[in-house]
Amino acid sequence: MGNLLVSLHSIVALVKANRGKSLVVIDEQYRDILAAIPEVIDVAYYPRAQLHKGNALEKLVLLKTFYTTIRAYKGTLLINFDAQQLSTTMALMSGVKIRWGLSDSPLSRFYKQIVDHDDDHPHRFYHYEQYAHLLLGEHSIPQYPNLLVDKHRDAVNRLLTQTHGIDQPYVCIHAGATKDYKRWPAAKFSHTADWLKNRGYQVIFIGAGTSDRLIIEHVNNQCEQVHTDLCDALSLGELIALFAQCAFFLGNDSGPMHLAAATGANVFALFGPTDEQRWGPLGNNVNLIRNPDPCSDACSKKSCSENFRCINSLSQNYVQDTITQRFSKIAILPNAS
Repeated sequence: MGNLLVSLHSIVALVKANRGKSLVVIDEQYRDILAAIPEVIDVAYYPRAQLHKGNALEKLVLLKTFYTTIRAYKGTLLINFDAQQLSTTMALMSGVKIRWGLSDSPLSRFYKQIVDHDDDHPHRFYHYEQYAHLLLGEHSIPQYPNLLVDKHRDAVNRLLTQTHGIDQPYVCIHAGATKDYKRWPAAKFSHTADWLKNRGYQVIFIGAGTSDRLIIEHVNNQCEQVHTDLCDALSLGELIALFAQCAFFLGNDSGPMHLAAATGANVFALFGPTDEQRWGPLGNNVNLIRNPDPCSDACSKKSCSENFRCINSLSQNYVQDTITQRFSKIAILPNAS
């Protein structure tokens, strides 16, 4: 989800320049994100979830329908914003003869033009943005597209007030991440959640899937106060509306972190060995938090001789002080005496 959100500004720019005559191909799980971008009209959704459920014949029918839709569009240029094997397969099956791909795409020999990353601008945004620069002759500052939130706002507000009794400013916390080395320890999330509750905030844990569910249960079990758990309770559209109204988001380097930043929410993003200059969230409301005590020079997402001390020993006091210092300037911390 993070890569999709970082690439979307460039995708929208190309769609608008082509006056809507563009087909965007995306995984069906991100349908709500595309629905929040009015400039994107024609979309083909890859039926990943349905393919996991169906039998062999049903899968064959789904794939045939999907690729027939793409080929029927009769595109003249295919631009691949993804660097995965599946997207390369889609590109080859699309019927489009002229294909552009990223420098880290597999089977790069099947692309007519390869777009390399910009050494002077390491963020992944600029890698994607080079497509728009080559075709439109203009550069963009790193940003997300504008997301519409009104569609799900009322439903989310009813859920918060009527079902969970939330009538105070709330903070969204995402304690999960796809990789272990990105996860701040559960006990520190627990301590910080209780600290926020004592400051006058309601705390909402968000997430999706088995991994997030187990992590949130682990965090909640260590909390001394009761917090709201909305793991697996929201669609992506509802999550967008939730983020757009929160006091701020606190979480690890993850897709939800990027989604929160894309709504314009204040974001406190916790980073360990991941390079925030390449993968950090975009926008003026972003606050990156990294351990002031550097880890080993050899620490990377592949291995660390100090057991990823950069994220594991990041203290809750340091995180809490960073939040307090940031918001003391704009006076939105309730009960901050």
